[in-house]
Amino acid sequence: MAIKRAFDASLAAFREAFACLGLAFRDSLRPGILLRSAGICVLASVLWTWVFFHYYEQIGIGCGALSFFIVYGGAMLGFLPGLGGGGGSGGMAGMAGPLGMLVLYVAALALVMAVVLYSGAIVLSIRVALRWVLMGKVRARCLRHYPALQQRATGDDSLLLGARYILGPWLGFTLGTLACLLIPLVNGVLLVMLLAYLNVRFLTPAAFGSLVSSSEQLEAINGQRGAMLAFGLLILLLALVPVVNLLLPALLAGGACHLGYRGLDPARRAAGAAPAAQVSLPPC
Repeated sequence: MAIKRAFDASLAAFREAFACLGLAFRDSLRPGILLRSAGICVLASVLWTWVFFHYYEQIGIGCGALSFFIVYGGAMLGFLPGLGGGGGSGGMAGMAGPLGMLVLYVAALALVMAVVLYSGAIVLSIRVALRWVLMGKVRARCLRHYPALQQRATGDDSLLLGARYILGPWLGFTLGTLACLLIPLVNGVLLVMLLAYLNVRFLTPAAFGSLVSSSEQLEAINGQRGAMLAFGLLILLLALVPVVNLLLPALLAGGACHLGYRGLDPARRAAGAAPAAQVSLPPC
């Protein structure tokens, strides 16, 4: 039962993420947004391609060391086939099999780690840059589909909630990273998931601005955590797809906006379509 609930929640999260990705794609198809998006993506890709090309030895050693730490921890717990303590019989010949498997596991994981690190570095650079270069333009474009939000502007209703809203992702980045690294075998996967989520979460203050109070924003984020994680993972994958990744900055900004705005009111999840104009009726 718990597995079915988890599966249904994951399916709903990815469905929402794909919906917001489609909405973001629609809003990104404007010449001004396209040019800025492509410019940011090309600069970030060139920068990190140069870094990985010139420092491949140091990056390889770092990925290899972390990979060995993860694989060795999994082997000690007996989670990896072929590495269970085959202790003693056969001497050097008996050790050759497990040692070969260990090298294979470490090399495969290090390669995956390098690819994820390359993709993550590009996406992180894009996220940092787009707040000043593209976010305002994309946000204005997305807001056109939520006329009720355009008429609102409010300040934080609580200093404590405002601090939690701003500091929450930073605490998640520091404490969450430490917690992920302490879990053997799956720590790499958990770390990628955490960073994928935070990459979107860090953009929500810029997406909301002063449209709604911090308590409403927190409520929207709480309802969209799964979708934000799924969307962050999709963005990491899109970073590796040529040509499509030129739209990555616009998709990341637009997706963060749509995820936040749709999370404010689940009934508005048909969003993207402007609601019918509201008419004031005389009291009965």
